[in-house]
Parts: sequence; C-alpha cells; structure tokens
Amino acid sequence: MQHIKNIIFDFGNVLFDLDLPATERAFRIFWGDQFEQARAKLVQARIFELYETGGLSTQEFVEAIRWAGPVALSEEQVVQAWNAIFIGMPRHRFDLLLRLRQQYKVFLLSNINALHEQWIAEYMVREHNIHDYEMHYFDGVYFSHLIRLRKPELDIYEYVLADAEIQARESVFFDDLESNVEAARQVGIHAFLHPAGSEIAEHIQLILP
Repeated sequence: MQHIKNIIFDFGNVLFDLDLPATERAFRIFWGDQFEQARAKLVQARIFELYETGGLSTQEFVEAIRWAGPVALSEEQVVQAWNAIFIGMPRHRFDLLLRLRQQYKVFLLSNINALHEQWIAEYMVREHNIHDYEMHYFDGVYFSHLIRLRKPELDIYEYVLADAEIQARESVFFDDLESNVEAARQVGIHAFLHPAGSEIAEHIQLILP
C-alpha cells in the first residue's frame, strides 16, 4: 500500500491484550441470578456509554453500578471488577511503535473511560517503568472520554483527521471490532479488522510490507 503516512491504532486487543469477559464474570459472582436484570438496568440508563464519553464522573459511574444489583457493592468491588479485563502489553510492541514512528505518524484512538485510563497509566509505570507513555510512543492520543466522542460514530474519525491534520487516504486504522472498521472506511480511511489474540506486528507487515 503506497502513499501511507499515518497509522492509527485502537488500544484494547490491538496493542494492549484484554480479557473482555472478565468483568462480566466478576459481576455475575456478585449479582448471581440477578446479573441480567442489573446489566439491563445499567444499559437502559446508558451508564457505560455516558462514562465512556465523559458524561458521568467516575464517582457517579461507580455509584450507579454499586446500587444496580440486589445488594449494594463496595466501591473497591466495583473498581476491581471493572478493571479485571486487563492482561498486559508486551515489551516488543513498544519497540514496534518506536520503529513505526521513524517512518509514519502513529496515533492511538480508543473508546476508553477514566478508570481504565488510570489503570493503564499505572501499569505502564509499574510493569515497564514508562512514564507519560502517550508522549513517548504516539504522535497523538484520542480517548473517547476526553473528546466526548466514541467509535463507531463517524464524528470521532473526522475529529481525529482534523485535529491531527492528516488525510484519510494517507492513513490506515487497525481495530478489533468490525463496526469500528466499517465506520472508518466510510470517512475514507484504509481500515482493517485486527483479530483479538493475533500479533499486530504480523498484521502490519501484510498491509505495509
């Protein structure tokens, strides 16, 4: 693929490995046979979507979940369950990002909330001794809860292109969800589905040999 100048990465299950069902498993333990009812209550109130786009504070989000089930949970239980999805980011992917930045501009575009952003920042310091990883490994970072837009809304891709001053036709995007990939394609970005559990370096080599 010629004329590519920019690479845009999703975070979870592209660069950072996740166990997405882990949070549901944790809440099922807490709520038992009331799990589906509690989740439906939260979905109907758009709690997850609002938190992911900055419409709720962390305290408001935690309180909403605490009281969603038959028995009130502690704040610690909510936060631990919410952050249970994280596995880690292997060192070789940091090296990959640095190599890519020698040839391309590299961006991060993630649907993420404040609790998850905080957990990742602390993980970077704890496990890799990396402070301010956003500045060291990316030319720009776009988190949904900060820019108040989320994938797969077309507005979020248009926002990134405008803010970063890059062209869609000169950009590639990797995401683990088909809906996000299709939305990026609608605004002209070369977008590719990255299967969870596969290695992003190998995928990049196929697209940008």
